[in-house]
Amino acid sequence: MDLLTLVGILGGLTALLIGAVLKGASLLFLLQPAAFVIVVPTTLFASLVTVPLSKFYLIVEGLRMAFRKDDDRSVQTKNILIDLAHTVRKEGMLALETKAEDITDPFIRKAVDLMVLGVDEATFVESLETEVAKREEELEIAVEYWKNAAESAPTFGLVGAVFGLMKALQSLDNAQELAHGISAAFVATVYGITSSYLIFGPIAKKIKIKGKEEILRMYMVVEAGRMMIRGENPRLIEERLNSFVEAKG
Repeated sequence: MDLLTLVGILGGLTALLIGAVLKGASLLFLLQPAAFVIVVPTTLFASLVTVPLSKFYLIVEGLRMAFRKDDDRSVQTKNILIDLAHTVRKEGMLALETKAEDITDPFIRKAVDLMVLGVDEATFVESLETEVAKREEELEIAVEYWKNAAESAPTFGLVGAVFGLMKALQSLDNAQELAHGISAAFVATVYGITSSYLIFGPIAKKIKIKGKEEILRMYMVVEAGRMMIRGENPRLIEERLNSFVEAKG
């Protein structure tokens, strides 16, 4: 679990509610099921229009990415690649075939398979960069979904407020009920703005940040494989990979 994502959202909500109480608002009054339904589910459903049906899984994958703990995959990937470089240096490229069985990362596995097949450097880079471009497009779909939700939520909050005002204006003959209805109407606006700036927007940005880290890691694999095909010294490869890890940090 990514603690900063969790602490950011829960901490923000807690601070918001404490502030509301200090301002004299009632927490029970802020619990408006109708306003919630108008804002949150409507926003999430409307944002589905931006996603192809075949890519629906990317919404969930992006959400998991935002909350997933950063397990320092770049360092792990670097260590795997350096080990592969030493194997190539000592035993030759074909020796990687036995190493491939222990590799669980599909992108590294594909890189190793290409090297074992003996493809030239240009073919190797082109093949892997196609995979990188495909992954970038997938991550962009996930980011756009949550970004669209962040942009839409305040508007649906206003729609909820309008519905509430329409209901409140039916009580013009009762000043107290009218005031209560108007006050309740603006709860939808609070839901819209809060979900946008505290949940949907930050999630979109977190996916974008982690997506860039993943793409950088993929390019690290491409660079390492390219250098192995050239027959570069493992020490030089390690120095080059260190620059990728430092760039991530």
